[in-house]
Amino acid sequence: MSTYPSTIPNAERRLDFHKSNGSPFTGLLTNKLLSSLPGVEFAQMLPYLEPVSFRTGEFICEQGQEMHYIYFPETVVISQLCYLDDGSSTGVAIIGKDGLLGLSTIQQDKRADHWAMATIGGSALRIRADEIRREFAKGGPVQRSILTYAHARLQQVSQRAVCNSRHRLEERLCTWLLMIQDRTIASHLPLTHEAISQHLGTRRAGVTNFCNVLRENGVIAYHRAMITILNRQALEDSACECYRKMS
Repeated sequence: MSTYPSTIPNAERRLDFHKSNGSPFTGLLTNKLLSSLPGVEFAQMLPYLEPVSFRTGEFICEQGQEMHYIYFPETVVISQLCYLDDGSSTGVAIIGKDGLLGLSTIQQDKRADHWAMATIGGSALRIRADEIRREFAKGGPVQRSILTYAHARLQQVSQRAVCNSRHRLEERLCTWLLMIQDRTIASHLPLTHEAISQHLGTRRAGVTNFCNVLRENGVIAYHRAMITILNRQALEDSACECYRKMS
């Protein structure tokens, strides 16, 4: 088990308090991976799906922790983070209603590869890992949907590695904001400059400078740790080419 990052201010240290009420899911479905399943396959999984919720900034799992559940985001947006020995961090992948958290667990590796944080708080559906592994082993639509998403996730991780090494911070900031908004239904994003800097692997001062530029140009509004995208087209024009490849 890895040690908890000591550099995150006011971070939630408890990783097990986001309990569901044990009730099966009965609400509207927004997760695209689940909604793509044929009726029969989804009906087989439905009794095992439980609703859970996470607060913005809450850690869902830590690197090396055994994962007993697979999470399908509904309104929550999850970021996978990598922490280095010097306490610095950078984002590895962004997971929203397009996919799931726990790909490696489905593939029998029961421990989480990275820290997972709720970048935008919201709801998700969870299912016990052994249940989804059983459905995956059957082949068919469940396996195909998960493998299709695994390919998309690999593309995102690969492209972000290129992006982090080759593109300017202002371009990466715009791309990251667009990717977050694409995965949430909210128009207001509860993001602090400190949180953004952790995900982009850079200093907070640089994020603040470029957020000020975007605000002065009418692209975003920023007030009390809340970002609102006012001109999405302008944000897309300022993003690097990676956004089009990862969206």
